[in-house]
Amino acid sequence: MGEVVAGIVESFRQGFEGVDSGHFTVGGTPVACPHCKGDEFDTATSLLNTRGLSFLGLDFANRDGYLLVCRKCSHIDWFLEEPTAL
Repeated sequence: MGEVVAGIVESFRQGFEGVDSGHFTVGGTPVACPHCKGDEFDTATSLLNTRGLSFLGLDFANRDGYLLVCRKCSHIDWFLEEPTAL
């Protein structure tokens, strides 16, 4: 039983190693930090609020922005298109 659980945990860990490479493209172009030229990023999303929808209490209807945070210098780049992981 312990070997089965260990195998599942190892498979789960290996599955995430490929996802977290930190390298991305946007529009087919590799992303590099404009500040330090780093090429490894963490990802996040943020709601792009507009005055009109916020005034009406409809913030949930706004678009998401995609963020890449440089792992070297912490510079944040914003994108409307979701970055593609390499």
